[in-house]
Amino acid sequence: MKLRNLFLILIVFFAVTANAQQPTYLPQFKFFKLDGKPYSNVNINQSKKTLFILFDCTCEHCQREAKELNNAYSKFKNVSVLMITLDEPVSIKKFFSSYAPGLNLKPNVTVLQDKNRTFIPTFLPTKYPAMYLYSPSGKLLVYSNGDGGIKKVLKSI
Repeated sequence: MKLRNLFLILIVFFAVTANAQQPTYLPQFKFFKLDGKPYSNVNINQSKKTLFILFDCTCEHCQREAKELNNAYSKFKNVSVLMITLDEPVSIKKFFSSYAPGLNLKPNVTVLQDKNRTFIPTFLPTKYPAMYLYSPSGKLLVYSNGDGGIKKVLKSI
């Protein structure tokens, strides 16, 4: 009987997870800059679109998309870009120097750490990299995951 209950719980869990949708409006969040200072909704520039990118420093897809973003940077100058990771500063520094040199130093790009591990349960991404483009009013315009996200986002900026 216990095995049957466990099986039913797993089925329900996967059904709920499979049907989970990304939030249609920007949820409340709190991440941290690399200097340890908090960064939340109050820091969002409400006069620009905001692109959230969840990445992992060891993810090949994330590495390719960061390189793609760096190459197309001139088209993103009027977008606030928030790059969020669970990784540690030493890995983050290596990631940018290897795959997107100088991108992390651009005036509209902010690299953030998800120290409290809240991005995934709040934004509900399905795989890395996950990209969310929000309007200045906080409405979700584009959601993308995996390869091709930068090209998809470019169509909406």
